[in-house]
Amino acid sequence: MPKLNDLVPTNLESEKEKFFASGFRYNPQFIYQKNISEKELIRYGKPKLWYLFLAKRILRKYLKQNDLVSQKINNKIFLDQDGVEDLIEERLGNYGLASRYKIIFSKDFISRIAVNNNNEVIKVRLPIMIDKNEIEAILNHEIDTHIIRQLNYERQPWFKKKKSNAFKPYLRTEEGLAAVNELIVSESKLAYKSAANYLAVDLALKKDFVTVFNFFYKIWQDSERAWTWTLKKKRGIRDTNKKGAFTKDLVYFEGFMQVLRYLKKNDCNPTELYYGKINYKDVKKAKKNCSQEELILPKFFTKDKEAYKQAVTEIIKNNLF
Repeated sequence: MPKLNDLVPTNLESEKEKFFASGFRYNPQFIYQKNISEKELIRYGKPKLWYLFLAKRILRKYLKQNDLVSQKINNKIFLDQDGVEDLIEERLGNYGLASRYKIIFSKDFISRIAVNNNNEVIKVRLPIMIDKNEIEAILNHEIDTHIIRQLNYERQPWFKKKKSNAFKPYLRTEEGLAAVNELIVSESKLAYKSAANYLAVDLALKKDFVTVFNFFYKIWQDSERAWTWTLKKKRGIRDTNKKGAFTKDLVYFEGFMQVLRYLKKNDCNPTELYYGKINYKDVKKAKKNCSQEELILPKFFTKDKEAYKQAVTEIIKNNLF
């Protein structure tokens, strides 16, 4: 299985320059340190018809409700590096983690903010392209979901023993819960970003880089954003004139829908999803074999459970058809 670092082209900057200089008509020719097979790129599966149908409905609904053309990058107020670092440290401090995780800034990262629990690192891409209205949603995703689930996992008797205890793969639940938690504080309660990414993976499997870029540019009217989102779909592919995609983004939308259905059946209560890095189908098993220590839960839930329930109910109403 390739690491995400293996999927970063060594000639990324020069190919980006060529792409922009061509007026968005050039398909990048990427170079990688390691050979990455098609099997490795599609290890997360391929798009499913039902989810494609849902994704189209959600994106269409969002585009109808919002004038995205007016939401240009120049109208946004972005945080500087110090501002982002302060907010991350503050959120970590809420859980006594300010000294545990190291924050690293680099122009070589693809994601704006990403957590690596194995190395206890939080990566932030330069230049800072995070609007002050988006940072709280991102921290809900990265810290209050990924890191908190990791902390609870480390306390369990089955820590690093999930395979021998027959636990199911957890990634879709992990990213699905993170996507829900993002929307809790977002102005729109539609999962339009995950929906757009799901559709783009399907498109990338059939078309070239330029076609996927045009799909995103039509939505965002922002060339930098369209470039980054397209790169995530076509990374790992050397000649992006060819069809093919890195399909990991499928897990976000599929997981989002699965977690929403779980929350709908469980009174919008995420508590038992925080036993660790588990699949929602393994909640009963995790509960039966859990540590007696009190679970660490996200502050946005424990401070006002009713507000959380109301927000999740609205998300369900907007996304489950």
